Amino acid sequence: MRLSTVIVRRVVRGLGLIAVLIAVFVLSTDSLGQTSDTSLGDLARKQRQKQLGKNPTAKPKKVVTDEDMPAHAPDEDVAHSDNPQGEMPAKRSATDVLQTGDQFKSAITRQKAAITDLKSRIDKLNSSIHFVEANAYRNGVEYNKVQAQKQQEVERLQGQLNEQQRGLEQMQETARKAGYGSAVWDP
Repeated sequence: MRLSTVIVRRVVRGLGLIAVLIAVFVLSTDSLGQTSDTSLGDLARKQRQKQLGKNPTAKPKKVVTDEDMPAHAPDEDVAHSDNPQGEMPAKRSATDVLQTGDQFKSAITRQKAAITDLKSRIDKLNSSIHFVEANAYRNGVEYNKVQAQKQQEVERLQGQLNEQQRGLEQMQETARKAGYGSAVWDP
């Protein structure tokens, strides 16, 4: 077969497929137009009558709107209790909750970053400590004194790290007790 014959056959097949799709589309739109003699309002009335016909004693449900709701001023006479554990009060507005949640999250993230930084400083300082034999080198005694000072600095930083970790745990526990999810107290 020649190349031009193959191309012509493919074009004819494609045109036939397009013609069938157009015919289906035209027929479906004609049938849709014929079945929509009733309006949407009429269909809704019929549906309501069917529902009332099933249970004639049922009253229609009342829709509550903003006008039906009483005006509500914030309670200013409620005493604010000072919690020794730092728990949040039970009633808060949505913006307060979001703001405090974001504040908790940012404070916890800053604390975690400080802890990570302190750990890296401790690791770097630990890796730089190397004691030598005092008699093997000319300034061995002085060198070992400097290494001992580094070791004391590591111990001091380790104490700071422990304090910061306790502070982080307290912040996380406070956020958890306030009702925030793990996305806030463990970002």
